[in-house]
Amino acid sequence: MKPLAPLLALTLAYAAFTTGRSPEERLAPISDAAKTFYTTLRAERISGLPSEEQMKKLSGLLTPGLHAAILKARAEQQEQIKKHPDDKPNWIEGDLFGSLFEGVTQWELGSAFFAPGVDGTVKVNLTYQEATEKPTKWTDILVFKQREEKWLLDDIRMGGEWAFKSADSLRGRLPGGWQAREDHDSPDEKWHVTFQRDGEVVSNISIQAADKSGLPHLLFGAESSPAGGVPSWVLWNPDSDLLAVRLGDSPRFTRTLIFRLVGHEWKKVEMPVFYAEEKKTMAGNGFRETDSLIDADHWYDANTLVVKYFSSWANGDDGDGYSKYISVQISADGKASVTEAVDTPGKD
Repeated sequence: MKPLAPLLALTLAYAAFTTGRSPEERLAPISDAAKTFYTTLRAERISGLPSEEQMKKLSGLLTPGLHAAILKARAEQQEQIKKHPDDKPNWIEGDLFGSLFEGVTQWELGSAFFAPGVDGTVKVNLTYQEATEKPTKWTDILVFKQREEKWLLDDIRMGGEWAFKSADSLRGRLPGGWQAREDHDSPDEKWHVTFQRDGEVVSNISIQAADKSGLPHLLFGAESSPAGGVPSWVLWNPDSDLLAVRLGDSPRFTRTLIFRLVGHEWKKVEMPVFYAEEKKTMAGNGFRETDSLIDADHWYDANTLVVKYFSSWANGDDGDGYSKYISVQISADGKASVTEAVDTPGKD
């Protein structure tokens, strides 16, 4: 018997999940998973990466992918401490599991959601307050995936709207999501990336073998290419053989370029067009695109880049658009395709 197509399988699973149940009953397993995870998380008072003892309590509540990303972060942190004992390593302090570095003093679970083809999500309403200060309030979103009848945490989308957040998601803060905005070496230390600037504008980004055995390769900056706006950054995948370059033509228009290592050369991967038919329809009805952002957020795994996508269209007083997290998978032969799209965090 042939396996079910993914969408059909999801549809049948959703039908089985919903049959004969009230909305509260359908969403109860996801809400219960969120309560268990968040109660465990906040009872531990974690700063920086969880300790080995803390991970023992959390590991059974996380997807294998998220668990592996945290363990990889710890390994990289220990390597940093070994090589640079006088410097502060990454992931050593602060609340990695929430929008605010200082942490959380109060929390309350909000609404849950699940539908075919998207992750299960639960909003969590958060507060941080020092004794005499005005409270800071925001909403993060817990993202769950179902694995063998169990809902496991796969990511946290950060809903805080202040400047200088380290990333928009938990995975964005871990290996495969760390945003390098200055000259740096690849995670495997085999490649060196250089940013050249004209004032605050990035004029080119190049990559060269760390041992300088070959000439630099220009990732961005040919004379025919517009300059990159602020900020621009590079994201490496966990295997250091794929990278994403996030660029901005202006504060209102950004794009992401993808490159893969083929032998000793970096080859460009064409990004798929998002919502092509919908855009064609809007343009045919007189709408004009006013904003377009494709921001590299993190690598979900070694072959899947998650981008934060926003597109806004206007026709006089009428407007429409998209605000999504989109998963882009790169095949072994360098073809990119969309595998999933979910809404970006909203507000209660």
